[in-house]
Amino acid sequence: MSFNLCLLPREGKYQIQLDYEASFWAYQIKRNKKTREQVYNTIHSRPVAEQMVLKQKFEQYLALMLS
Repeated sequence: MSFNLCLLPREGKYQIQLDYEASFWAYQIKRNKKTREQVYNTIHSRPVAEQMVLKQKFEQYLALMLS
């Protein structure tokens, strides 16, 4: 099964981008490249509409990677 991400609507692409960023931050913490404080500072610098989604996805990926 394959999906062409280019065919997604703009909002779908945007949600995938947020998911990618959150997983990358969790990976950086796992590899000791960043601290949780640095990640949260980055999240808080984003627009308010994105912050809750990024926090939830980040915590989800971090729990997955550290378990």
